[in-house]
Amino acid sequence: MVKKLVLLGLLPVGLTMGYLFYLGCAAGFAICKFCGGAEAGIQGRVRSIIIPLSGYEIHLHHWLLSVIATVTSAVQGFFLIAPGLFYGVLGGLILQGVLCYGDWHRIIRKRCLAPALETVEPSVP
Repeated sequence: MVKKLVLLGLLPVGLTMGYLFYLGCAAGFAICKFCGGAEAGIQGRVRSIIIPLSGYEIHLHHWLLSVIATVTSAVQGFFLIAPGLFYGVLGGLILQGVLCYGDWHRIIRKRCLAPALETVEPSVP
């Protein structure tokens, strides 16, 4: 349901900003697909930002950082290149993060103090 809303949300924005928005979306999506992991939990070419906090971890997904950058840029009226292209690239980053990963909504999770022990199966005597 949320994935459909994200897709539908891009339609009016693209109609307002023009074709450069859709080109930017395609570019942002492709860049994330190339730099990200093949699936959730697999490290990609660019490392994830995970902040340890007591017994938890805060995972700053690239889609979340892109949402923050988009909102901040829109409020400030800031863009590096043509606005349609700039916001399109950020939209593509958001789109790829939400559509391609099943754990996109997991931002806070319990911290594993011994990650090596999680993958080792117990030995049978």
